Amino acid sequence: MSTNMKNIIAETFFAMVKEKGVDKVTVKDLVETCHISRQTFYYHFQDLLDVVEWSARKGIQRAVDMTLEVRDPQVILEKVVEAAMENWEIMESLMKSPKRESIERIFADTLREYLLEIIQKEAPGLEVSHEDATVAIQFYANGIAGVLLGQCGKADCDPKRLARQLLALMRGRVFETV
Repeated sequence: MSTNMKNIIAETFFAMVKEKGVDKVTVKDLVETCHISRQTFYYHFQDLLDVVEWSARKGIQRAVDMTLEVRDPQVILEKVVEAAMENWEIMESLMKSPKRESIERIFADTLREYLLEIIQKEAPGLEVSHEDATVAIQFYANGIAGVLLGQCGKADCDPKRLARQLLALMRGRVFETV
């Protein structure tokens, strides 16, 4: 599959979502704007939610690469918050959609995949049962997703402060003086 065509479709989709909202974008409109056939769209994606999921997974892979390069949890979380803020208009449109439940699942699943990949690469010998690791990863992924969705659209959201707060939560130090 051509990643370039997938990128074109995804970028066009999100530009259209920004312009008119997720519920107003149809496959018909998307293929017309991309100047491709419906067959080309369906060759690359199952439906519009598949575009969202593919884009989220691609973003998570970039985040994993950045995490392995940067290695400072505070900076990493700041970048995650900044990315959520930069894409807030799209995220807000997706959250107001009747597809909200699916979008939240995609968001939490991709965060879960991110955390799992980081743990596997950074702590391969970690002695935690699979069951315990699964619960912890699910907890952190859902928590981070919820905080980002609840905070990043606020005018006074400060990425450094929110990253510091998330890091304190993850380290179990939420009630310590910062």
